[in-house]
This record gives sequence, C-alpha cells and structure tokens, in this order.
Amino acid sequence: MEKVKQLIWDWNGTLLDDVRMCVNVMNVLLDKYALPELTCEKYKQVFDFPVKDYYANLGFDFEILPFEQVGHEFMDGYFKELADTPIFPEVPKYLKEFKTLGINQLVLSAMEHNALEDSLTAKGIRSYFSNVQGIDNHLANGKLELAAGLLKSSGFAAKETLFVGDTIHDLHVAQTIGCSCALIANGHFSKERLLKEHDLVFDSLTDFRSYFKSVRL
Repeated sequence: MEKVKQLIWDWNGTLLDDVRMCVNVMNVLLDKYALPELTCEKYKQVFDFPVKDYYANLGFDFEILPFEQVGHEFMDGYFKELADTPIFPEVPKYLKEFKTLGINQLVLSAMEHNALEDSLTAKGIRSYFSNVQGIDNHLANGKLELAAGLLKSSGFAAKETLFVGDTIHDLHVAQTIGCSCALIANGHFSKERLLKEHDLVFDSLTDFRSYFKSVRL
C-alpha cells in the first residue's frame, strides 16, 4: 500500500451505528406486510446492494407492491429515527486524530446528499471532512457513479487514497476507482461475508486505527 494521504469514509454502518435501527424499521414493514421478521444476525447475512434485491430477498413482491413505495416507507421510518441514532463513540476522536496527521478525509454515502450534510452536522463531525457526497434520491442508488467524481475533485491520486467501508459494495466502489480498501465488520455485513471477498477486514474502528498508524508511520 502506498503511503495514504486521504481517507474516503462510508457513512452508514462505518461511522454511523445504524444497523439495529435499520432492522427495527424494516421489521415494522415486514410486520405490516405479513413477512418474517429480521434479527440483526440475519440482516447482516442478507442485506445487499442494490437494495431492491435485498427487499426482494425479504419476500416483497414488486408486482403487488412497487419497490418505490416500500422503499419510501422504509426511508420515512429511517429518517424519523435518524436523529436518535448515534455514531460509533470513538468516531470523533479518530477523525480528529487523522486530521491532525494531515490526512484529507471525505465521505461517500448512499444517503441522499442534503440529508447526509444535515446528519454529519447534527452529529458534530462535518468539519473533519473537506468534502462529502451523497446521492440524489432516497432509495440508495447511484453511489458507484459518484465515486470517481469525488476522488477527482479531491486532488489526490487513487494510490494515495484508502476507502473505509463496511460492505462488499464499498469494496467494489474502491476497486472501480482504483483505491485500496479497508472493511469494518461491525456494520451492515457480517465478518464472514466480508472475508470471503477481501482480506483487509477489521472487527472495529479501533482495530483499523491501530493498523493504519502502524503501516503509515
């Protein structure tokens, strides 16, 4: 790995601890439509991108119930709970530490852009990032297409950039733009799923921070 000068952070499940909230909101919909409920363990095995496939795997029939309808129902419930959903407790300390080291930091998220900006500000961490990029809809579509533009606008090369996420989709985004990738296994994918696709997988942000400092110094 080249000496890392820039981190691109995923938001949901990497910095924002929203897995249990996502499960709770989805279970409201599953109960409404008489479908089997989720546990957090099962969720981490079945959640995927595109999220339309994830919904289908849960049993939603889009010939009866359009994806856009159930997707917006989920997001309505999600945003009602977002203000009370915490970031991981170590996040502010580590973001400050990386900034002090001179690391440029960005956020790339499948959250709608204005909602992302508002959420980062509300959690008190927006100032740690030189730029953030969300998508233009509430259905978690389009993150891959935005990655190259975010990297280009940063002024840093792909070989100087490390993408930090919690899903195989994050790995694919990093690979598409030519960045190295680290995955944190306390988000939306189980550790077992991540290790099947990638070897740089950490149990927590604390483990990632320790690794990063050891290889960079």
